[in-house]
Amino acid sequence: MSQPKPAYLVASAILPQGHGSLTDYAQAAMPIFKAYGAEVLVAGTSEQKVDLLEGRWSSSDAKLSLVRFPSMQHLKNCLNSNEYLSIKHLRTDIIDSNFSVAID
Repeated sequence: MSQPKPAYLVASAILPQGHGSLTDYAQAAMPIFKAYGAEVLVAGTSEQKVDLLEGRWSSSDAKLSLVRFPSMQHLKNCLNSNEYLSIKHLRTDIIDSNFSVAID
């Protein structure tokens, strides 16, 4: 039987100047993500500089996060867990974001 392939949560978020703090979200989400085997590879912050190499990027306020999960099932279980759903508003009440998923 083959090993599950890792899945990557690719998130772009609009972090406009003066946006509310995401500290509560980050502190609440990290233990939940870790419980599902996630590893944060890139954390989008207000200070993050995104160099556009080709195409269009939605906004200079758009930032990128990349999180690796052991499998697509781990990723889905995490994002659909009661624990995560109960704190998700700490992000969505403050910023707009888009989640995309890619499998290795």
